[in-house]
Amino acid sequence: MAPQNPSIQSFFSSSKPTNPPSSPSSAIPGDGFTPQEVDAVLLPTIDESWMPAQEYEEVEIASLIPGPRCVTLQGRIANFYDQATPSKKPRAAKGCVKVIIKDESGAVTVRLWYANMAYHLRLGQLVSLWTPHVSNGEHGTLSSAQAPLFTSIFPERDRSCHFMIHENSDNGEKCKKPLGYRNGQALPGLMTLKNFIDGGYDVTDGRILVCVKSIGAKKKITNKKNVSSELISVNVFDDTSDATLTLWDTAIASATTWKPSHTILLITNPGWRIDKRAYINCTANTLIDVDPTMPDADWLRNFAQRMIRREHVNPPFPYTTFDFAIMSTAVNQILYTFADIDEFARAAPSGQFFGYISVVIMELNIMTLYRRNMLLCNEHCGHPIYADTVTTKCKQCDKPVTLNINPKVLGAVVDETGCSTAGKVLLSEQAWAELLGRTKEELVGSNVEVLKYLEQRLLFLRVTLRFAWAAEEGEGGMGRLCIWGVKM
Repeated sequence: MAPQNPSIQSFFSSSKPTNPPSSPSSAIPGDGFTPQEVDAVLLPTIDESWMPAQEYEEVEIASLIPGPRCVTLQGRIANFYDQATPSKKPRAAKGCVKVIIKDESGAVTVRLWYANMAYHLRLGQLVSLWTPHVSNGEHGTLSSAQAPLFTSIFPERDRSCHFMIHENSDNGEKCKKPLGYRNGQALPGLMTLKNFIDGGYDVTDGRILVCVKSIGAKKKITNKKNVSSELISVNVFDDTSDATLTLWDTAIASATTWKPSHTILLITNPGWRIDKRAYINCTANTLIDVDPTMPDADWLRNFAQRMIRREHVNPPFPYTTFDFAIMSTAVNQILYTFADIDEFARAAPSGQFFGYISVVIMELNIMTLYRRNMLLCNEHCGHPIYADTVTTKCKQCDKPVTLNINPKVLGAVVDETGCSTAGKVLLSEQAWAELLGRTKEELVGSNVEVLKYLEQRLLFLRVTLRFAWAAEEGEGGMGRLCIWGVKM
């Protein structure tokens, strides 16, 4: 047999050097910097305190002149969007927020650079600006057509400029008038939402005045370039039509402070897309005024409040409209019929009156609503909420919402002259407790047998309802019977 030669692996394994035992006293060499010095560069402490080193002249935006000049101004954010500029340099800017600030005289574009400081901006916020220079960007891309002048500031690196957000010192009155508004005159370019949809979007500097109807949930989408973005859809309306306003990314935070049927938006030069429904959005030239001070905004807000009282699934009881202490101790208690109430309401549309009415309960929907999980209800973020619990979370904003007894629990009630259908009679918490013999907490805690007995017990029962009435155009804004007491 031929002799076997050793393999190449065995040749090198024999000459492999052995590692000497490591000494516990040997130190691992570093890069020459202590952990404190590294954190000072990578995680610097942001000094938000600022004291002007020179005198700044307080001016209005319309009086700004391009050139070096230390000025300070105050206004509200009408538009903004973030432009990220990533860089590996520790002291370089991480991005820039392009902000359009407007007061009652004009608008200016601010390029707000940032490195480690986060600016939590919202539309309509009151801000103050200190800058040593204003430039004319009319022929460039650094400013918008609505705000031709611009200034570029980097407060974290340049101590001669500063940007301040008024979180606690804003009383909601400063810089609220729209640009070009004059008392007693129509606002230039203002049109209804229907006129905008029918072709008004071609008008230069066109404006629409809308009210927030509902606020949708936040959504996340990814485009073809695999870039993710967040958006939120806000339904808006006026007295002629409705549309959907889309807010993207950083502008989403603005909608968290808006109230459905109360917040008014004046949108100048909106982006648009007309399909089966009108969709509007913010472009670089769009200006948005939040709750502007003008009569048209007040009228639209009152119109929205009247609409919500008609369409609200459970309108709040007008405790502040009537003096129930005087009603309960009045010497003369007048008996009305449905025909008498109709006659009095038509004779004095702006008046108020109270009394009592004797009716027969012809319909109760306790079991039907219980099986549908709709025994209690309310509205939040412009969306109805139903549940068989006293409190639940809003699906739009995840905030807790207190629910009240569904008005449709009490169906049709009749007397000898007329009737009232389900949901048209508004009862206070005391009235519900006197009618059902239990509070809303005890109602949702009852079992099926108790609820079924309660419905059969009250059906076709004659009761006395103590009511108050305020016409829809009156101070109370109510166009239905407000029942504040029930007597068996």
